[in-house]
Amino acid sequence: MGRRCCLKPKVGEGFDLPEGNDGWSDWTWFHARAEYPQRFTVLCQSPVHYAGHFYKGRMVACAGDDCPLCAKGLGVQARYVFSVVEWESRRVGLLELGRGHALSIQDWMAQNGGLRGLSFEIERASRPKQSRLDLRLVTDAQPVFIHHLEGPDLRRAVESTWRRQASQLLSEVRSGEVAPAQGSVSPKGAEQRSA
Repeated sequence: MGRRCCLKPKVGEGFDLPEGNDGWSDWTWFHARAEYPQRFTVLCQSPVHYAGHFYKGRMVACAGDDCPLCAKGLGVQARYVFSVVEWESRRVGLLELGRGHALSIQDWMAQNGGLRGLSFEIERASRPKQSRLDLRLVTDAQPVFIHHLEGPDLRRAVESTWRRQASQLLSEVRSGEVAPAQGSVSPKGAEQRSA
């Protein structure tokens, strides 16, 4: 009989992160649901933003002057990413919103005294990703666990996401696998690039 391999994990005590874990990968991208409203509290002082195209059911960052999606006539949208914690799951992650919702949050900041700690509820009107998104300010007392949480580095998180996804998607576009979107329109306030 062969020798058994016996892994001995390093076990620690308390609430610190395990050895070798910087907490970087312990977050998720949140997506609004239609089944029930989700409550979030913002963990960042300021969102990050980028210009993107809706392509193959998801947002893809605009590549700038040489962007193949702009060349194909897909509209550019302003996108804003916030680090948040979801109340129910207690998960920390990122939430991406369009310009209109980002401006609503900016208006609520005055009532809150800043962005960090602002709470809101979000819900999709129906199941499709492109259905209306309802956003409501929450003034209820926040759960205690929220106050010590920190979100991921937003710029690093968004840039790493695009590095993983964009190269494959953009190579498909450059090979001619995309047709211009029907009725593609940029939201108010986002610049429309011409091919």
